[in-house]
Amino acid sequence: MIKRLIGKLKTQYLQLIPTYTTPNAPEIVDIIVETPRENYDNVPKDVKEGHFAVFSVNPEEKPQRFVVELQCLTHPSFLKLLKEAEDEYGFRQGVLEFPCRAEELEKVLATCAIAV
Repeated sequence: MIKRLIGKLKTQYLQLIPTYTTPNAPEIVDIIVETPRENYDNVPKDVKEGHFAVFSVNPEEKPQRFVVELQCLTHPSFLKLLKEAEDEYGFRQGVLEFPCRAEELEKVLATCAIAV
């Protein structure tokens, strides 16, 4: 499942990221303010090289967008959320959505940042 996801990320999302050099960012995860979901023609400027965007989707709150470093793809808690997203939505939509509260996703991303 992970190999398939990484392959899809590489072919669909990462090829759109412009190549440029940036200084080493001190934070692993950048939490972005709420933005509406939409299909992007280009990768937004806040998605740096080595990162990807995800949404927390819960019927009780507005979706929140997060920019996550690729290293989180190996963390067990993040993998659990990926499995839940696959079970709920599949990986055919254009945006990676997690069926959870934003607060829950923030906690998982914080543990990913600590583990790296």
